[in-house]
Amino acid sequence: MNVNKHAIKLTAAAVAGTFAFYGAFSYWAGIKAEETLTEQHQMIAAMSVFKVKSHQYQRGWFSSQETTELEFNQELLGPYIGLLPENVRPLFQGTIRYHHDVAHGPLPGLLSGHFSPGRARVETTFDMSESTRKTLQRFFGDAEPITVVNHLGLAGGGELNVAVPKFDYEETLAGVKMTWRGFDLRLNYADGYKEYQAESVSPGFALEAGPKGRFSFDNIRYLSDVRPGNTGVKLGTGELSVANVSLKWNESIPYSIKLNELIHLVSRVRVGEFINPSGEFRPSNVELKNLKYQIVTSEQEEFINTRGKLDFDTFSYNDSVYGPLKLDISANHLHGPTLVKLDQAFTRIPFEEKDPTQLRKRYIEAITKQGLPLLINDPKIMINTFSLRMPTGEARLDGQIALQGLQESDLKTPLEFIKRFIALLNIELPRQTLENMVVAQARNLFTVDASAEEQPDLGEIDNLAKSLLDAQLSEWENQKLITQQNGQLATKIDFKNGTLLVNSTRVALPWEEEEDPAPPAASAAQ
Repeated sequence: MNVNKHAIKLTAAAVAGTFAFYGAFSYWAGIKAEETLTEQHQMIAAMSVFKVKSHQYQRGWFSSQETTELEFNQELLGPYIGLLPENVRPLFQGTIRYHHDVAHGPLPGLLSGHFSPGRARVETTFDMSESTRKTLQRFFGDAEPITVVNHLGLAGGGELNVAVPKFDYEETLAGVKMTWRGFDLRLNYADGYKEYQAESVSPGFALEAGPKGRFSFDNIRYLSDVRPGNTGVKLGTGELSVANVSLKWNESIPYSIKLNELIHLVSRVRVGEFINPSGEFRPSNVELKNLKYQIVTSEQEEFINTRGKLDFDTFSYNDSVYGPLKLDISANHLHGPTLVKLDQAFTRIPFEEKDPTQLRKRYIEAITKQGLPLLINDPKIMINTFSLRMPTGEARLDGQIALQGLQESDLKTPLEFIKRFIALLNIELPRQTLENMVVAQARNLFTVDASAEEQPDLGEIDNLAKSLLDAQLSEWENQKLITQQNGQLATKIDFKNGTLLVNSTRVALPWEEEEDPAPPAASAAQ
């Protein structure tokens, strides 16, 4: 009997100890989970695509609740929201309110049937307006439009999983049909989100818009492995592959795209207002097959080396077929601390509702103040390979462009600055491609407004442009600056120490050309 009592006491003590340990660990894990989720919230708040409307965190002993309400930045996204279908626009014009249900403890997913140890398991649910939910129900039915689960590991870091289910949608009267084959993202991250591995897969999407046309893509996959370098630059690899993208559209689509803002959204790189195209997509049939992109960034002492590769099998535009494309470019010996300072300086420059002239001035000032170490440390850009098969032939380019031995004092003397450049390039281009470019440019120069009564003869413009190009190419060939063979133009450029050689022939630069002497009669008159 005493033995039984002793066993009961030991069992009770063990149970009590287990509960005490579980409770103490859960309380500590709750503190750590809040720290991690606060950091995550700060990352989201820093994204220019969102504005934080409200944020609350309530921590308990075994579980916590976090609620955040976001709204899309209308100043940034407004021009693009107007391009979306009317039944989709409400998704971007309202607010996004989501809850984090945080369970913490040694086995944070125990009550939901998950037995992996960790600090916390975070399940996210989204609150939506009635109109937004009705819009999404048209696509997803009763399924949740998005599922987000974040498992926080024992040692910090964790694994984030995001899933969007597949759906089929059809509007019979409008002739609209959509097939979405889902999306999955897995992100493994270290403590502080400074190191992570990501994999995302989107099997495919197809849109049939009745008489307007059709758009589809298949098998988009992205992989990345990122870690912090000693200089503060993010190192690692990123890979993107797309099996197929197809667009067959029967209507003209006007566009006005602020690419500077889009580039900042996806890369945090601000490029000013320099590349904002506008125009019209004409009825077309476009297809891209087997696109692959890879970038690798490494560190050697305080210098960064990065290499990017871009390939595709074919790109078809109406009746023209391009490809394969192979592009391999390296940027070497970039001063890491300077890259970080430039990134921070560009990030601090606001671009919403700012005058383009003032923006340009701010960017130039940032480069002038922060960018000098990047120039004086012998940076080099290597064009390892560029080749593109075109309907008229093949374009090829390889070589390097570098700065060598630049000193700060050279910036005050343009000629000395230019002498620090090194350019070694091998260029080959189909003659027909160059001719097409010259003809297109000539048409732009001579064509007047379409509403004018008198219009120039395009045939005459084309013939004039071709004649001028033929004369110029013949002159360059006689001077041995280029070679022509089998419809291909080729040349080599060698620039070093302020001296330019084109196809091994010395070419005088503007500051090296002597002024023509005055005629004898003019000299005598003086």
